[in-house]
Amino acid sequence: MRLFLSLLILLPVPLLARTVGAASLASSGTLNVPADARIMVISTDTVFQQLLSEDFAVARRSKPKGPPQTLTLTVAVVQRLLRPGISMLDLAPGVPNVARLLKTAGYSPPAEQTGEPLTGDAAEYVARGNPSVAAYQNYQTAGQLDPMHNQLDSLSPYAPGPPPPPDPRDPRNRPMPPPDYLLPDPNKLYDSAIIAHAVLSDGKGELSAVALAHPNEDMHAVKKQLAERIANAVLH
Repeated sequence: MRLFLSLLILLPVPLLARTVGAASLASSGTLNVPADARIMVISTDTVFQQLLSEDFAVARRSKPKGPPQTLTLTVAVVQRLLRPGISMLDLAPGVPNVARLLKTAGYSPPAEQTGEPLTGDAAEYVARGNPSVAAYQNYQTAGQLDPMHNQLDSLSPYAPGPPPPPDPRDPRNRPMPPPDYLLPDPNKLYDSAIIAHAVLSDGKGELSAVALAHPNEDMHAVKKQLAERIANAVLH
């Protein structure tokens, strides 16, 4: 009895995890395929190519009365990282309603950060690349905090003046950007969009579908979800 109750408690946990971690999907359009037609898939992505071909091969279609009709389903797939400031027009040129579908899937553009200061190891690395600027700033700060020192310097003919500003043409005075391994991984910060556009060769069907994947999500699994959405649109 205790074992049975323990199983009841543990069973809903993995189901809930899969539901929470699933990508958000949205689609528009229709794919009108006759029940007796054979479908040949051509896709720019291997995951879509394999999964759609397998689904259409095992699907129970009506036996044609005459020669079988063969239709080609062309599926163009684009994957983009949704960085701040990305243009929806350049996200998937030629695919209609991409911005609306992403909004339906729950995407809201993050606020673009400009001039955000570096912190931690990256800030320390940049500071080492331009020590003369830091010394000049420290001298100015010390002068502002000690007005008597400024007055004595102005009265003394031999008082040392502030160091000359660094020459920006000197490569030694240019701040060096931090290496890539010190910068955060964009794939762990921003959502990704997978956009699929399916078109039938007879011109009687067209479907646009998008998947909004969150950072660290399994992109292979997301592509499979999106391919199943296209397969369902054809078979049902």
